[in-house]
Amino acid sequence: MRVGHIQGRPGAIQQVPIEEYVLATILTELAPARAPDPAALVRQYEAQAIVARTYAAANPGRHAADGFDLCATTHCQLVDPRRPATSSWRAQGEQAIARTLGVILLHDGRPALTVFHADCGGHTSSATDVWGGTPRPYLRGRTDDLPAGTEHQTWRFEVGAGALLAALNQDARTSVGANLVAVDILSRDAGGRILTLRLRGTRTVTVSADEFRTIVTRRFGARSIRSTRFDLQRRQASYLFEGRGFGHGVGLCQTGASARTANGMSTLAVLAFYYPGTRPAAARPARTPPPGRPAAAF
Repeated sequence: MRVGHIQGRPGAIQQVPIEEYVLATILTELAPARAPDPAALVRQYEAQAIVARTYAAANPGRHAADGFDLCATTHCQLVDPRRPATSSWRAQGEQAIARTLGVILLHDGRPALTVFHADCGGHTSSATDVWGGTPRPYLRGRTDDLPAGTEHQTWRFEVGAGALLAALNQDARTSVGANLVAVDILSRDAGGRILTLRLRGTRTVTVSADEFRTIVTRRFGARSIRSTRFDLQRRQASYLFEGRGFGHGVGLCQTGASARTANGMSTLAVLAFYYPGTRPAAARPARTPPPGRPAAAF
């Protein structure tokens, strides 16, 4: 299987073998800032490799209309094909690829939709709560308490009322006209993520929290409203958002997976925790790994 993706500029399409794509993906997605325990990092890379490979298998031709399969952004999977040449952790990444070669997760005989995110903030969410659609039993919300000594991200973002109004008026789904009076939280899921918001202004609109976050981060960057698990308050001339986690909150939580592998949990146990009911299987006959590297023994 070969995967094409855009990197850098519109129209720049690269064709790469699937295992090279997976290596570049895991080294892009997981780039530790400090030296981790090598064995734990390999286990985390193994889990992310199986997730990335499965996602590619479950989404062939997602961008067929654009002339390629998967994009290189968080819309599909974040990947920089140059990363293997520059990463300090390439050896651990290559070891993880060799140990999981060709392995994907199946549910009811088909590749699972292995979505993932940076940090769930302590509780993952159901895919149907976040995006709607057909329920997937392996993508249900659950508590994600971390081992002692580790913690989920918290964040804070304050924005001027006028700047927020301008950002919202850039999209028809959140356009409220000349004034923004209030942002009301209407509903949350079991994990505390906001599902729907009401924007009261010259016009009143109801919008999903996921759409609201997408529109705001498009203007202020991904590190503004990092998740939909937040509280907010209107100040005199601004809005203050305080929350937990980073990303949509569905599927594997990279912060949680890192903490679990560092605490000794096996690769398959980590995957079973975040995708219960799935099973690992070979997507295709795996070629013999290079000398000195074990086959899928994780």
